[in-house]
Amino acid sequence: MSSEMSSTRSYELKRRAERREETRRRIVEAAVELHSTVGPARASLAAIAERAGVTRPTVYAHFPDARALFEACSGHV
Repeated sequence: MSSEMSSTRSYELKRRAERREETRRRIVEAAVELHSTVGPARASLAAIAERAGVTRPTVYAHFPDARALFEACSGHV
């Protein structure tokens, strides 16, 4: 076995993690914007997803419930 084949390549989630964080940031920013314009009660997850450019399941993948999203918004502001 050559030395090239025996060396292992380390795998990093760097790029994937960066994209995930960017998506999360867009969702939170969309939620903050809608909360300030139409109010938290009228800011549906579908509207937040649309404003963030993602699907509703993507919002749920990042925030399992409305409370988690609201807490992220509070931390963002």
